Amino acid sequence: MRLAVDLHSHSSYAGGVGKLDLKTVSTSMKLKGIDIFGSGDCLFPLRLKELQIQLEENAPGLYSCPGDKSKFVLQSEVIFTTMIPDHKNRIVAHHIILFPDFTTVTRMQLLLDKWGMKNSIGRPFLVSENREQLQDQLFEIANLHPLLEIIPAHIMTPDGIYGSRNNLQCLEEFYGGFMGNIRIIETGLSADPDMLADIPDLSDLTFISNSDCHSAALNRIGREFTIISADSISYNAVIKSLRENSIIMTVEFHPAEGRYYLTGHRSDRPHHKSAVFYDGELPADMICPVCGKRLLPGVKQRCADLRKKGSRTRNRKFLHLIPLVEVIAIAQRVRSVNSRAVISTFNSIVNIYGSEIALWMAEDIQEQLDKRVDPKTINKIITVQKGGFTFKPPGFDGLYGILHIGE
Repeated sequence: MRLAVDLHSHSSYAGGVGKLDLKTVSTSMKLKGIDIFGSGDCLFPLRLKELQIQLEENAPGLYSCPGDKSKFVLQSEVIFTTMIPDHKNRIVAHHIILFPDFTTVTRMQLLLDKWGMKNSIGRPFLVSENREQLQDQLFEIANLHPLLEIIPAHIMTPDGIYGSRNNLQCLEEFYGGFMGNIRIIETGLSADPDMLADIPDLSDLTFISNSDCHSAALNRIGREFTIISADSISYNAVIKSLRENSIIMTVEFHPAEGRYYLTGHRSDRPHHKSAVFYDGELPADMICPVCGKRLLPGVKQRCADLRKKGSRTRNRKFLHLIPLVEVIAIAQRVRSVNSRAVISTFNSIVNIYGSEIALWMAEDIQEQLDKRVDPKTINKIITVQKGGFTFKPPGFDGLYGILHIGE
């Protein structure tokens, strides 16, 4: 069976997150068409207590609010940091961890306590002094349960394992002997499978996409997701699909929309009057011509640096999409994706197709929406479905790219 999964999110206890409750998330999941969603921050004590009170297991290893069909998998982002040879600065890398049950989450909390790790925000921060100690921590976590999964998150962004701040040349530099347990990577909002092609370390790994959302808004949940082929609706089946690369397709941000796509400096940095970014040849010294500081390398540059011609690649099916509410807002020339007019049109479309994902996968948009939705909105939706959109300027230095449809 086909399942749409979005396995990386955050709760109200993570930095930069407003109030976010499970019932609101569940409503957005149904509208978007997401079958299984990452709970976010399940290792944080207050969040874990919420999840234990509000959720009940309604399929093996999957949880729902009572009387609700939306399914959650227990998930947290965890930051690992260590020193490794030939690197002056600490390596800091964000990871997703998926848990099969509450018992395993609790056992992981006991490990954090044993290691003296503070858990004062949604993402635990695991510190080790060297790669050997990091390996021991990773193996101890993995040994909590055979179905626990550790996944490098948004691997090319500055805080990802291959990000510019780490400047690693291969994954084994960080993982050492644990490398054989890394089976899956998350592409992240500033990269897609094409950009990651020909990077040798990634050729045999499963690629997944997740929203990494900090909100239940309709332009956040499911902004990236993965469609898997699974034997059943269960945690075990999801992990089996991911480990065996039973991926039908990923649905991705266009990388140019991502906040770290290009190398550059935004205009509000000190001593800046204007932005600087590069979509071609870069300064040889990587120094900003405006402020004289080092430019923040973009994901596009990092991917190019890591590619090796002739490396084994795998054909991975994926699609670039824009959240439907953003398309409607542009068509109606409305600033807010939460405006009454946008939400009304969104609901009308979802009532026809059942979910946003079903709309994007359909081949009869013009026929089904004709005379039910205004022509400008229909035109924009079809244009996006065909890939007729771009970002000017693209994303760089923490700024999202600016969407233009039909150009």
